[in-house]
Amino acid sequence: MKTTTLIIFFLLINTSSLFSQENIIRSYEIYGFDKPQKVVLFEYNNGKFEGNVITELRKGKIRDGWLGRTWQNIWAKNAKEVIDVNPINELVVKKLMSELKENEIETIKSCWCDKECESNSHFLDAEDIYFNIKTIEIQREYQFAGINSLNKNYKETTNLRSKAQNLVTIIYNRLDLNQRFWEVFERLPRGYYFWREGHVLANMKNRKKKKK
Repeated sequence: MKTTTLIIFFLLINTSSLFSQENIIRSYEIYGFDKPQKVVLFEYNNGKFEGNVITELRKGKIRDGWLGRTWQNIWAKNAKEVIDVNPINELVVKKLMSELKENEIETIKSCWCDKECESNSHFLDAEDIYFNIKTIEIQREYQFAGINSLNKNYKETTNLRSKAQNLVTIIYNRLDLNQRFWEVFERLPRGYYFWREGHVLANMKNRKKKKK
């Protein structure tokens, strides 16, 4: 009986050890870019890194006029969802997570805790950027209103919003999100697709060329 118990005990330890090697010890989730994209980055306790750019679209054509607006408000919500998951090279993920950490993605102060940041959050016509950060020591979510990357030729003047803009710029520079967005349509079938940009819906007909 004791022998059986010991065998089960060691099996449980070994199984637990195998599973623990795949445990996530750090994750960054960032979304709210110009396009309907989400960046997810993971670090595992076995030294591996993994990440994806997730693009969410809906299939269908936007209609003009009052009928179109009605369609947007009612049927568009139930349109078929299309989700594209585009892997990021492991080395790129490792470098990106390191650079983001160095630039305070884990410890940056929330905008609503800073009067200067909060009072300057309405100047830019841009999407709100959301950050979901998890580590062994930290679990926090925060957002910044109307933050563009420096590629948009606008530099934030307040200290905290400048730090947030730097984080967004690092992501754009490392991943080229605009290029990745248009590459999605090379993987999708022909047809109409739409997505939300701010308070409006953007629509596009995918004219995917036939392979020769």
